Amino acid sequence: MIGIGLGDVVAASLAAAGACLICSIPRDFVGHLRNFPSWVMRTYGRRALVIPVLVMLVIGRLVELGVNGQVDSPAGQAMVVAAAFLALVIASALLRFYLSDYRKSR
Repeated sequence: MIGIGLGDVVAASLAAAGACLICSIPRDFVGHLRNFPSWVMRTYGRRALVIPVLVMLVIGRLVELGVNGQVDSPAGQAMVVAAAFLALVIASALLRFYLSDYRKSR
């Protein structure tokens, strides 16, 4: 017997919300993303340079743990949480860019 758990419902809801978000992005926004790095430097300053370095380190370590089959270890779970946090930081910066810079230029 197959049961549907609470985690399955949450995962499906998040997947649907992500699909709706991606489908609602205007086509010309992708072309406007060339202004994103300069906007990030103006908005957040030099401390914004730390995020790409952290992303490379976390993803590199996560790939290494995945190749070794240790994603289910405590270190692997910590890297998954760190990757999710960095993805939220980048997503919030993109949303802020969309709401401030992109919508003003239209």
